[in-house]
Amino acid sequence: MGFFVNNIYGGRQPYLVQEVQKDKPDDQGSKGQYFGQNQEDPHQKFLKASEKLYKKKSVVLASEIMNKQMMHLEGELSATEAWEKIKHHEIKYFPILSEEGKLLGMLSERDILKGMQEGDRKKLKDLTAEQTLCAEPETELIDIMKVFSDQSVEVVPVLDKKHNVVGILTQNELLQTMLKISNLKWNT
Repeated sequence: MGFFVNNIYGGRQPYLVQEVQKDKPDDQGSKGQYFGQNQEDPHQKFLKASEKLYKKKSVVLASEIMNKQMMHLEGELSATEAWEKIKHHEIKYFPILSEEGKLLGMLSERDILKGMQEGDRKKLKDLTAEQTLCAEPETELIDIMKVFSDQSVEVVPVLDKKHNVVGILTQNELLQTMLKISNLKWNT
């Protein structure tokens, strides 16, 4: 259970999450970072710190951290029609559904505005990518962190076994979860 790639034709292909690279000893056989030298890229540092936080807590699943407040849009809508529906909402990412209610892809508010610039006849289904990286409700936090880091994605839809969108995962939900796990207080 984890991630999969959903294509616009309803196909589902597994997506394998790569293992996090572990610390490698240097030539002297010691581990660590030396002052003034950056030996790891920022993504690896993020993954290592995230993995340490994750190990402090029992398993966290996508279903526990996903955002369930969504606004679905129909793929047949034009970008202009979609903008009229969303312009007064604070939601930034939208699952785009077929007439049968199946996921065609995800669009951001920015994608819809860009579609409006391309012309009024542009439909939302034409703006979505052919393939969408998706998670299952049982996907574990460590896999979510790896994919967000490796794929540089902003949002991932969560689909149940019947291919219904049940939530979305965003960088914001991931960050909030990491803050909770590390017991940091977020002052508002």
